[in-house]
Amino acid sequence: MVDIHLSLRQRKLLHYIQDQHSYVTGTELANHLQVSARTIRSDVAEINENLQGTGISIISKRSLGYLLKVEDKKLLKELNQVSNTFLTRDDRTRHMAFCLCLAEEPINLYTLEDEMFISRTTLEHDLAALRKKYVLPYPHINYCRSKNHIFFEDNERKRRIILNTLFSENWNYNARGNAFYQYQYLDEELVDLIMLESQFYLRKYGIVLEDINMIVLNLAIAIACCRMNDGHFLESRKEPLPLDPACVHAADDLLESLEKKLGCIFPDSERQEIYLHLSCARLLDSSALSFGTLELYFAPETIAFANDYLALIREKFQLSFSDNEDFYITLLQYLRYLSMPLHYLNTIQTHTDIVRSNLLIEYEIAILIQPLALSYTGDYWDETELMYLAFCISGALEAANRTYPKLKTVIMAHLNMPASWHLKQKLLSAFHDYLELTALLPVYSKDTYDFSKTDLIITTANKTLTCDPHCKTLLISPFFTKTDQMNLEKHIFQIHINRLYGQKLPSLFQLLQEAFWHEAILTDSRVSIIELLSRDFLDAGYVELDYVEDLLRREAILPFAFQPGVAFLSSLVPSKKTCLSVATLEHRIKWNSYKIRTVILAAVCPGDSTLVFKLLNELYYSSRNYEDAKFLKKKEELLNFFADFAYRT
Repeated sequence: MVDIHLSLRQRKLLHYIQDQHSYVTGTELANHLQVSARTIRSDVAEINENLQGTGISIISKRSLGYLLKVEDKKLLKELNQVSNTFLTRDDRTRHMAFCLCLAEEPINLYTLEDEMFISRTTLEHDLAALRKKYVLPYPHINYCRSKNHIFFEDNERKRRIILNTLFSENWNYNARGNAFYQYQYLDEELVDLIMLESQFYLRKYGIVLEDINMIVLNLAIAIACCRMNDGHFLESRKEPLPLDPACVHAADDLLESLEKKLGCIFPDSERQEIYLHLSCARLLDSSALSFGTLELYFAPETIAFANDYLALIREKFQLSFSDNEDFYITLLQYLRYLSMPLHYLNTIQTHTDIVRSNLLIEYEIAILIQPLALSYTGDYWDETELMYLAFCISGALEAANRTYPKLKTVIMAHLNMPASWHLKQKLLSAFHDYLELTALLPVYSKDTYDFSKTDLIITTANKTLTCDPHCKTLLISPFFTKTDQMNLEKHIFQIHINRLYGQKLPSLFQLLQEAFWHEAILTDSRVSIIELLSRDFLDAGYVELDYVEDLLRREAILPFAFQPGVAFLSSLVPSKKTCLSVATLEHRIKWNSYKIRTVILAAVCPGDSTLVFKLLNELYYSSRNYEDAKFLKKKEELLNFFADFAYRT
């Protein structure tokens, strides 16, 4: 093994350059590693210094960037597996999970401290992160700590599932082998061989998998090979396996081929597991699915689950998606997949809160499924499962929006005709599904034109064109810039949201004026805040204890705080009265990694369910800057802040 000490970031830099076939710029490297260009230059210099005399170096050329020069490929492969430095908590957490999965006996905490060059305090924080990411979620492995030792339960199946997660969560699509650079466990050539073999036999039997399931399958086989070599085998499953003849034949042929090429034997218990991966992950042929064929492909329980969910959406939010065949079949496929004994969801390489910030309404509709999920599957859905359902709902809402009448739109431009016509074409190209352009006019015609049947005026002139309250005016530049396009998208988005809740519901400001208030509360506990605000509704007789239970359950699965400043909490467990309870905190508290000063809790009566959409819109889909309110602790201060916003909008 080479004795070269590179930091984890430097190895990541090296791997990234290694994956490229031409020069890569310093800016690209800096963006990829989330560091400065100066850091990149420093890292490259250190790498070259450490690799001096090895035949491996990073060459640089002004205006072109960096390129890896390799004379000894064997040495490079060895270097790819070296792991000496753990820079981040995530790196350390992954390392500990990996060690625990492979450990034959408990691991000494002092050994971990020395190995990762960290203090006991840092290690304790890392262990908490380990529990959150790899112990508490599925497969719910038992994690034991005895004095200064930690270990995972001796459950081979659970350990393999975690190993698969460790390897798949940072899968590198561009360089298959380099996905495993952090560990010396999976051989690159072994994985490459398995990938080629599995693709051949799945294609032979007409089996199609999602990308994540193809990755999981290949890793499951590779991990099985390594674990069997170490003397660890799976026990046979006791429950009956799904019957899919094509998957049986594909699994048998695939494993028999690998046995010949690898010189190993897959016992029945291992074969069962690979077959189960295939049969659970196999995608149905979408071309064969329609309203008329559903009962041929989906279990009655799955259809009932979907129908009950759609009925609940209609009941709570007066939204009907049942006629959308494409959405209905997509929902059925998703429910079918989650009902399988094995299922894996790509966690998407982005912050979940970013996804959520853009799908607030969709998440509220998705969360409706929780009592049905408990009834049909025996458990509530987790954060990732809800996220993908929110994506489905988003698609259904977008499809529904396209069925609404287009906005009757007039363009009033102070431009010559060719430029005005060019502007018209750009608008139609970007928004033809949403805008009906009824007129292209010069600005001076505003005094004689009848705007009574116009929804939107798009103009290049900064002046008042009409006093009609139902007609919105949007100012753009003559060149219809990206900013103009974003502003028009926001306007259309707001119209669509308004359609979800109508005009009869009270505004956020109105409800705040009548709310229960708690000022400058001194606490660091999220649960205490939830209980404090809920107590207002309980004492008033508006809600029962199940309301509080639902809030706490939602918080445990999907924390309410997803942006800094203000946390908005709600439950659709019915209230006898629609009202708010508000708490301002003496000190901002950390809530799901965000600093929160103000907490707003909503109780909603059955007829006002869509109020949640309106409040989310007014709180988070506005241009309000909560930095301006981070020091506000008193009721009057907050009311003035929200009143100012209400006036400006």
